[in-house]
Amino acid sequence: MKNLVSKSLIVTVCVILGIIIAIQYKTVSNLVGPDFVPSQKNKELVNELSKVQEEKDALMNELTNLENRVQKYESEVSEESDYVEELSKELSKYKMFAGYTEVEGKGIEIIINNPDSEDAYGYPISIVEDYEYLLDIISYLNVTGSEAIAINDLRYTSFSEMLVAGDHLNINNKPIGVPIVIKSIGPSDDLKTALEINGGIIDLLESYGYKVEINKKDSIKIPRYTEIKEFKYANPITEEE
Repeated sequence: MKNLVSKSLIVTVCVILGIIIAIQYKTVSNLVGPDFVPSQKNKELVNELSKVQEEKDALMNELTNLENRVQKYESEVSEESDYVEELSKELSKYKMFAGYTEVEGKGIEIIINNPDSEDAYGYPISIVEDYEYLLDIISYLNVTGSEAIAINDLRYTSFSEMLVAGDHLNINNKPIGVPIVIKSIGPSDDLKTALEINGGIIDLLESYGYKVEINKKDSIKIPRYTEIKEFKYANPITEEE
């Protein structure tokens, strides 16, 4: 709307300039011709020129006012555009925090396979049953500066659940199985070191026979969180409250 008003004002300015030029040209053409005699029309010329000058001054004042209004509208549009751009940047940032944006960056990839051995009762050992170790890995990653995590290409956020469902896990209401592949974007050296610390989570997994591989990656893509979370009980607190 403001752009339309601004354009209309510019057109008006152009029209006024045209009127000023036309008035001056017409006046001079009428008063100065081949039959013009200064002694006979001197008084008429002075009066006419005075009248034209007054009209010109009035139009110039209106032109100045319109130019000022155009500048004002252009300034407001520019400020509004900058404000909208800033809001868009803030929205993108918070969408990244919430996991609703696909992201890419350097980080690590962790691949976990089940042991070949069985437990003391002859049952296969499975990371599905020991999924709490996966939660420990996620905690290590978050503490060490991970900015985005995915498990078997499913974005893991603060809203994600991890539940045992038979012989597989459910994450974000979707089933996943072994091997478990955890991707994390962040400071790759720090992330890898935190997991491989002596007596840490990787040592514990390997002591039970789990096969764990950690690779640093220059580029990792992590998909967006696809579930829709609706707040039924939590409400934002305004500054006035």
